Amino acid sequence: MIKANPTIFKVYLSIMDSFSENLSKKYTESSIENPDHFKAGVIQKIVQMFHTLAIITKETKDEVSSRCVLRGILDNVTTYCFIYDRDDKNDMMFRHYLYVLDGYICYKNSVLNGIMEKRNSEIPFEQLCDNAMEQISKQIECHPYSRLNNRIIGKIVRNANWKYESLQNPQGLKFRDMYIQIGLNSQLADYYQGYLSQFVHGLSFSNIPYVTQEQIMNVLYESIPLADKLIQSIYKTFPKEEILHEVFRSKTILNLFKEPDYNFDDLFIYVKALIRKDKTLLI
Repeated sequence: MIKANPTIFKVYLSIMDSFSENLSKKYTESSIENPDHFKAGVIQKIVQMFHTLAIITKETKDEVSSRCVLRGILDNVTTYCFIYDRDDKNDMMFRHYLYVLDGYICYKNSVLNGIMEKRNSEIPFEQLCDNAMEQISKQIECHPYSRLNNRIIGKIVRNANWKYESLQNPQGLKFRDMYIQIGLNSQLADYYQGYLSQFVHGLSFSNIPYVTQEQIMNVLYESIPLADKLIQSIYKTFPKEEILHEVFRSKTILNLFKEPDYNFDDLFIYVKALIRKDKTLLI
């Protein structure tokens, strides 16, 4: 095990920047049937959250807010990996449809039923929402799973339950279970969920007034396993040659080495750890 450092965080952030920038340029056509555009959008959102985390820890030094953002990163990375990092394409597509459907249902129930919202269009947003939900439902009806056990599939679809454990056990998983399914060990899952919840929900420990610089930096260090997980999943869910080719051409990566606080010794420690296959970068 090695101790993470700011240079390692910047390396990860630069790699994620490179992936996000190039994927968003390539996958511009929005289509429910082709999830690559949607995946690129999710990745872009997560990378922006990492940037927000870096800004908070550097400028406001607000541990509570930074750990709330870290918990958001954890759940977003988990959702991406849980849905899209799958060998079974049918399972991945089915969960993708349900995930998008769940978003529209929640939005309609929580927002549209309160304040009607319109885009810059002659069509009310409620109608656009209904049209999208209808389109998704049609794709689900054509999916191979819909020809299986109608009772189980019907229940999953009615609940837009993209968190189902399996078709044999359609019960929705809790986020802690999904943390473990994407590869986090149980100890780390408990730490992330239990400790970060203190800050998200305003529990007693989050009210401790004195925060040291080391505590603030630890927030960045604790985000590194999630950055590593996201990078691995991007590598698996998009063509490998395309990903690697763009990284080595990336101006973001090249600019990193020109920064005044870049520390080659810190990076060298990490490279040696990779050679040893020690990717457990936890404090």
